[in-house]
Amino acid sequence: MPRLMGASAERIANHFVDYLFDTYRGSRHVRQVAAWVALIVLGIERLAGHQWRVPRDRQLRFEVNGRPFKGRYNHKLKPRGGVEIVEILSGRGSPEGRTVALITSLGQAETFYAARLRGDPWP
Repeated sequence: MPRLMGASAERIANHFVDYLFDTYRGSRHVRQVAAWVALIVLGIERLAGHQWRVPRDRQLRFEVNGRPFKGRYNHKLKPRGGVEIVEILSGRGSPEGRTVALITSLGQAETFYAARLRGDPWP
């Protein structure tokens, strides 16, 4: 069963920061990404409410207007890792659709959150 179903934004953010520090101890790019997590989670909360879950340690799944998405940490994103939000298509194995947001800096995390506060259209 997925963890953290309906958890608060603070609990979700803490989960991901804990994961980053526990898994990638001392890694500079992980410390950088950890600073963005709360803004990203709060932005997703504006889109999906608390209708989210954590099916895997690095992944947050949520729905917006009946369309499923997942946000996940990817340490291979340039220049130092980041967070990507990907649409999930219907079909066996939950195939991935297009990436709808790519966050690789604190400024991009702020922009993502600010757009959700303004109610900008979601892809």
